[in-house]
Amino acid sequence: MDQISQAFSISFIIPVLNGEKYMAGCLEHIRREMAPGDEIIVVDNGSTDSTTVIIAGYPEVKLFTHPKGTIAAVRNYGAKTAKGTLLAFIDCDCLVCPGWRQAATEVLSDANIAAAGSHYDVSENPTWVERAWLSARKLNATLAKYIVGGNFIVRRKIFEAVDGFDESMITDEDTEIGNRLCQRGYRIINAPQVRVIHLGNAKTISQFVRKEKWHSTSILKNMTWSNIDKPMAMTFAFLACVVAALAVIPAVFLGRINPAVPMALVLAIPLITVFYRLYQFRSYRYVFQQIILYLLFYGVRSLTVMENLLGRNSRMRARLFESSRADQ
Repeated sequence: MDQISQAFSISFIIPVLNGEKYMAGCLEHIRREMAPGDEIIVVDNGSTDSTTVIIAGYPEVKLFTHPKGTIAAVRNYGAKTAKGTLLAFIDCDCLVCPGWRQAATEVLSDANIAAAGSHYDVSENPTWVERAWLSARKLNATLAKYIVGGNFIVRRKIFEAVDGFDESMITDEDTEIGNRLCQRGYRIINAPQVRVIHLGNAKTISQFVRKEKWHSTSILKNMTWSNIDKPMAMTFAFLACVVAALAVIPAVFLGRINPAVPMALVLAIPLITVFYRLYQFRSYRYVFQQIILYLLFYGVRSLTVMENLLGRNSRMRARLFESSRADQ
């Protein structure tokens, strides 16, 4: 182990809820990467399966229980007990790849870098959904706005300085903390060599839709015009295109507009996104599959935006109604 790697101690923090399927593999892969001074902290969110029994087979693992909290709260709970100079948040369905620690500490040896990690990689036998959605990866380290929460390593002092993850968020807490870090001038690096294999990827269309529905739960929380990211901006653009497509349908039935026009409007944003990916990654496989997935991705997010807006308006009307009754 070189001097750069020895300069850091890492606290591996694993949140888990009913993770018996993945827990042992996750711990084994982390153990192979550990150095003297590192520690593993598992925070159980109230598992009812054999997760805690499996963890008991690893006496060096520090196990804590924090039931009924959000994933952000569970991660923060683990961070409060951590002693490492670096906090590595690894999800229980992720396998840390060989060389992970070396790559992470090399990136963070630059004092100007606050956090690092990379997007999830696929397993050896992925489905077409996994390949199309996740197989394209950048080869070189680049600046990032955020890193997925299941493979995120950050300096502990900086994590504490920004008050950790936002515990009020059900999902999207990794994007939110990334935005806060960037707003405060900290740099985040997407380093492909800091690699994990994610076993919990969506493997079918139905799983993909359910996951995206879940991930978009907090889509409008804490959003301001100054921090709208690309996916959010493209979601609004997709929603506008869908509205425009619906608006021209009467003209299609009257024969005034070609039927291809509303279809082109609906497909415009998914196509732009896929072509942008082609430019970014120079990966030309799975183009048709990616168009399907991005159509679903933006569709699910758009429905969630509408549900949030309608729900917010309903709550506002309810408050106004209660206020008017109180004044009578």
